[in-house]
Amino acid sequence: CGAPARPGRRPAARAVRAQRSLAQRVATMVGIEVEHAGVALWAYLGKDFYHASMAPLFVVTLFLAYLARPSTTEPIPEGFENFRKRYLVGWCLSVAADWLQGPYVYALYSAYGYSKHENAQLFVAGFASSMICGCIAGGLIDKFGRKRSALAYCLCYALSCMSKHFHSYGMLMIGRILGGVSTSLLYSSFECWMVSEHMGRYKFSDGLLSYMFGSMFMLMYVVAILAGVVAQVAVGVLPFEPIHEGSRIHFGGALAPFDIAIMVLLVGAVHIAVCWEENYGGTEGGATMGI
Repeated sequence: CGAPARPGRRPAARAVRAQRSLAQRVATMVGIEVEHAGVALWAYLGKDFYHASMAPLFVVTLFLAYLARPSTTEPIPEGFENFRKRYLVGWCLSVAADWLQGPYVYALYSAYGYSKHENAQLFVAGFASSMICGCIAGGLIDKFGRKRSALAYCLCYALSCMSKHFHSYGMLMIGRILGGVSTSLLYSSFECWMVSEHMGRYKFSDGLLSYMFGSMFMLMYVVAILAGVVAQVAVGVLPFEPIHEGSRIHFGGALAPFDIAIMVLLVGAVHIAVCWEENYGGTEGGATMGI
């Protein structure tokens, strides 16, 4: 008589075979998906000269970006890296919202059926509001607070993006004016806050300030490229149409980058509110130094 089979041995063997079979199926599915993705990428790059040039230009850009990366020979004091990360995260999120929707403003107005003349009026209104706000932004930011001004940027730009959903010339005009104000706040309050914290509160060196600016603008260029790719993909997800027949509220198409920008602004506002400290202008020394 043969020895009796050990209890549980056959079920264990069946479980091992089932796991191997499942792993093989998953590997096959992943391989198919990777193959499809590769075919789709190859088809995308092979459309025309413009698409074909993206891959080599991407490699060249990475190489040049590596050579031009910001660096410093100064010793890094305690607390600098934490301060640098807190600022750059808020800055990158905020500037990403600008780069996401900026290229699609004209396309959106055209999709609504506005003429070139009406388009020009909307753009001029945005530029004019930015010019007027830029003349007084510095003093108001110093008095109101740089952190609050950065939060005001997030709010104004979110409202500007929300206005784009309405097929109404008046609403779009209000959105353009808010967008112009937001641009002035973006390129003034953030730098003011960073310089004041750097030189006033933490007393870091001038050399590290130069390093901060290098990191700031280097990341802005990277964010601009990524935002452009994300926006282009998002535009093709849903068609541009009203939420129901006859409605003046639209979604999809060229509106998608604006919706993503709103979400990015929300995340940026939360980060700024939690991780940044307030500073003001007009007082020598400390974190209230004027810029």
